Amino acid sequence: MLSAEHALAEADAMLALGRLEGGLSMASPATLRLFALRLLRDMLISALRQEGHGFTDQRFHAWFAGVATLSDEPARTARPPRALCEAILTELTHSSWNALAQAATRFQAALLAPSDGTGNRLAAETAYQDAGAVIAAAHDLLSRLAPSSHPLAALAQLHAAAGDHVLFAPSERAVEPMAMRPDAVGGKRLTVERLALPCPRWALELLWGAQWRKSGLLSHALPFPGLIRLDVLRANTATDFAMLEESPAILATTLRDAAQTLSASLSEADRLAHRLADSQIGQRRSSRAPALLELLAGFGPLRSGQLEGLLDVSRLGLRSMLGTLDTAGLLARTTLSGVHLYATDLSSRGAYEVQDDLASSTFSASALGEYDAAMAEIDALLTKSGVIADDSDREA
Repeated sequence: MLSAEHALAEADAMLALGRLEGGLSMASPATLRLFALRLLRDMLISALRQEGHGFTDQRFHAWFAGVATLSDEPARTARPPRALCEAILTELTHSSWNALAQAATRFQAALLAPSDGTGNRLAAETAYQDAGAVIAAAHDLLSRLAPSSHPLAALAQLHAAAGDHVLFAPSERAVEPMAMRPDAVGGKRLTVERLALPCPRWALELLWGAQWRKSGLLSHALPFPGLIRLDVLRANTATDFAMLEESPAILATTLRDAAQTLSASLSEADRLAHRLADSQIGQRRSSRAPALLELLAGFGPLRSGQLEGLLDVSRLGLRSMLGTLDTAGLLARTTLSGVHLYATDLSSRGAYEVQDDLASSTFSASALGEYDAAMAEIDALLTKSGVIADDSDREA
């Protein structure tokens, strides 16, 4: 029997997932393109931070553009950052969601980050193969899970399998003896504590959305950054029964937070899509300025060399497009190591703010029907699991 608190957590999680699917089903193509770009960037950043790399978002864009290192002090146990991003981009080019697959394909060539290590080609290839092997292991783990139409049951099954996996189970610090020379420190034997390797849960989060798409819970195979909880993974082998009892509620809260984060990103992409459309940049049919604006608004700051490849334009053509955005007051520019990074500046276009309340937006009858159908499916899942949703939450 579920406690009232646990039941509420499950209801919140299911409603958050339903609202995410409802938003996806009603989003315009422009909104989905912007959302895919943001999700691509966020997945790369999340994976790098899970590996132990410390950096700001601004530093990430500078590193991605090849004008700075990712961190001043690279993490000793982290996988090399460029190889990690290359492996993730390669995997996402095979996504069943076309908008994400296209974005990943385009950004493979836009990754201008410094080579990992000292330029040793063999070491770089080995690092890339290692990251690819982690993703392959995640594929194998997911393929062994029994299909489940209940999101929380599937998530619990995922954590149980990952907690028992030799690669995805959290590592512990290890103490190793180290022999010394007889003439050093009195010939005594010392011990060294080696740092635990980061748990590469990012690979499971990268692929998990495809599982829910197969189950009919999501219309697109979304990466789910932040969905895997290390404390729940550890609970699978722990003797702390209180923690084991709390795990279902923790997973429900985690799913709610992850779904709400994605919904917020989707809502922001929708606001951006409206504002970019209202900017009236590039009225000529042949103009590529709107595509440039979309790239910068979706992914973030990029340098001219990246933009030329992403848009397949010449340097002169790009200069003209940047001039168009600059004249309209939509372009921001920073300079690092003599290289310009371009970004959007929409601060002066407050008149084009779009209300994000669903009730104030205009949707077609078919879109509203799809949303109602998605919510009906969630209601069915809630009824099946014994959780009753409050109608007041539905209207929020």
